[in-house]
Formats: sequence, C-alpha cells, structure tokens
Amino acid sequence: MKNVMWNYRHVAVLGLVALLAGCGGGGGGGTAPATCTADCVSGKVTNSSGGGVSDVYVTATNPATGQVCSTSPNKTTSDGSYVLSTTACGNNAVVITAPIGSDTVVNSWNPDQPSTGVNLNPGTTSSLAAFAGTWTASYSSSLPSGGDSGSCTVVVNQSGVIDATQNVNNCTSNLYGSFTLTGALNDQGQFMGNTSTGATYIGQFDATNKSANGTWQNSGNTDKGPWLASLP
Repeated sequence: MKNVMWNYRHVAVLGLVALLAGCGGGGGGGTAPATCTADCVSGKVTNSSGGGVSDVYVTATNPATGQVCSTSPNKTTSDGSYVLSTTACGNNAVVITAPIGSDTVVNSWNPDQPSTGVNLNPGTTSSLAAFAGTWTASYSSSLPSGGDSGSCTVVVNQSGVIDATQNVNNCTSNLYGSFTLTGALNDQGQFMGNTSTGATYIGQFDATNKSANGTWQNSGNTDKGPWLASLP
C-alpha cells in the first residue's frame, strides 16, 4: 500500500505561482506578514529545535485535487511566522506545507479548527503519519427506512490526506453504487471530507486505538447518519 501520494517539495515550488487571493502581496522574509483580509490561516514554521524557519513560502493544497490553491504572499519572517488566505481554496479543508532545507513539513487545517496557531514543524509531519494506512469504514442512515448505507476502503497517506487518485470509487452505496470519498485530517485526527455524490463527512480518527467515527450528511440534507472505521 502506498502511503505517500504527492511530492510536497514539488508542490512547494508550484505554490510560488499559486493564486494569492485574500492577502496583500510582496515582501521578503524578516518583514511582518502581509495583512490577510479574508479566510486567513496563520502560524509558524519551526525546525526540530524549535527555531523559526525564515525566508520560505507556505502553500495550501486542496486535498481533493492535489492542486496548490493558495500561497503565502510573503516569505516567513525571522521567527517563522506566516499568513495565507484559503479563499481560493473555497475556505475548505487544506493541506499546508513548507520547506525546511531538503525536507518538507506538513500540517492540515479545516474550517472547524482555530485559524491561528496552525504551526508546521517535523512533529506535525510525524503525528499525521500515525494515521496513515488503509482504513475499513462503514456508514448507515438514521432514517427508519429507505436510507443510504454502505462501506468504504480509505487510504490515508502520511500527510493525513485521503486524495482522489488513491481513492477512486473507494466506497459502495446500497442506493448509488460506487463513489469516491476524499478529505484530510489535521494533526489531532479531526477529519473533514466530501464525496463525489455531494455528501459531507466529519469525524475523529484515533491512531492509538486504530478507530474512527463521525457523521455524514447528503447534499440535500434529506439523509444523514453515523460512520465508523478501523485500521487493521
């Protein structure tokens, strides 16, 4: 099973030309981050010793498509601070990356989390990797009859991402047949995802107990229910 889907070093380079929606532009490392005007996410990039990593750009990637959707308008400051806008990402869950030397640090964020203190360091990368693997999931409907139910096989990569390429038609519904579930986890195991049929999923992954659970809701708000998952 392949856990790593993307080369984030390459993504970080691509991010330099990504859309800078919602933030002011210009400026290099050592200056204050540009003021972000909408859907702002901020934090610090630090190394394994806790020191700030300056003069690097931070990028946000859409986990459903694997495409960079936003880049910090300025490089990180002397203490590693950054700010970027998720407006161009639809203010949805994103995977956030930054280079540290020849390595790349990764974290993820979704709108249910605080938008400040979204820090990037070698620890966030390793903690996300704890959720990596092929999870077996099932979901059911809260309706008394006629509701949707089914099962999924979900590949979470070492960056905490359930991407579309590794998870094509990874679910089967008793009503709709095969569909694709994608999404992302943050370093605390909080999950937000969506499906090719328009449903949304939220929940919590537990790497220690190798279990996960949450709720789902279809796009028309006519059906919803719980889901459960486990990692063999």
